[in-house]
Amino acid sequence: MMTETCRLLCIVVYVLTLQLISGSTAASTPPPQVGNSSTSCNTTCGRVSIPFPFGIGRKECYLNSWFEVVCKTINTSGSSVTTVPFLSRLNREVVNISFPMNQKISDGLYGVVHIKGPVTSLGCTTSQVSGNSSQVLNVTGRESPYFITDDNRLVAVGRGTKASLTDIESEIIGCESSYEDSKRNQQITNSICNGYRCFQARIPLERPQVIGFSMENSNGTSGEGCRVAFLSNSMYSPANVREPEQFHSDGYAVVQLGWFSVFDASDSRSSNFWGCFKSTTAQSYMTNTSCFCYNGDFSGMSYTNCYCASGYIGNPYIQSGCTDDDACKSPDICGEGETCENAPGLGYRSNPKPKIIKPDKTPVLQGEWPLFNYKPG
Repeated sequence: MMTETCRLLCIVVYVLTLQLISGSTAASTPPPQVGNSSTSCNTTCGRVSIPFPFGIGRKECYLNSWFEVVCKTINTSGSSVTTVPFLSRLNREVVNISFPMNQKISDGLYGVVHIKGPVTSLGCTTSQVSGNSSQVLNVTGRESPYFITDDNRLVAVGRGTKASLTDIESEIIGCESSYEDSKRNQQITNSICNGYRCFQARIPLERPQVIGFSMENSNGTSGEGCRVAFLSNSMYSPANVREPEQFHSDGYAVVQLGWFSVFDASDSRSSNFWGCFKSTTAQSYMTNTSCFCYNGDFSGMSYTNCYCASGYIGNPYIQSGCTDDDACKSPDICGEGETCENAPGLGYRSNPKPKIIKPDKTPVLQGEWPLFNYKPG
């Protein structure tokens, strides 16, 4: 009888031990990750952050080939070298990358990548004394997610310069700059370039993927000195614009591209939305969620772009990538006599600090809660 009881106890202990081991293993195994959350995926190149859906290295580190970033080592001034990121399919250097912002939903949700775009010039070398010069910025390709945003401007800098946009339909857009004394006094204080030293003109609103720009001498003159033209989302004024020789020497101007996260239909990642709430319309709203995803169409393709909800920051393209932006971390956010209470996803609340009033014998604690009187015995 004793032997049988011992055997049963041993079996029970063995089964319980197996269950404990199994439970411990399951608890210690992390859930599958989405995006380039793997520690083997590089997230920086030089001084530039490369967040998913962009990525470096293996195919699983980026969404598709349009988001592949290649780190290149280039020579800088002197004998020094530096590492810089390039968009593989466009062969353009990346300046920075940002995610879609929720305030852009009504205008179509898209992310932004700043690249170094081309500069065209005249009269900056002995071989460019006259004639015309042109460049084309092309971000097309099968299922290309990029377009040139309307935050960019056509900018011309230099004396006697006429610049025009090309490779676009239905509109003729151009600008002309001069150094006329009659324009000097009225333009030098302007906040934008409008004729004196420089000129800028808006580009079409149709989200083009190809824009060319050409430059020629103004009014049939031979021109004077170095002149340049380029696309850029930087704002210039007669007071802060650099000399054309500097743009020519740099060989680039910063251009803003919009991007959509375009999926292949067979990509399983297109169905889970990284744990974000899927908005079916621009007005869709849901509480207690840190991120949203929004569907749309661009250039005949369907896309899904995601963004962190108001009050959250981070990367909506990785699991649990949007975290609460603690509003109380700013030291002076609340006024004197107030305490800051962080409200996840909602910002913060200002609460009055409790005050201790000491009457003759009975101290009273005052605040936003019921008062309690303490009388020593």
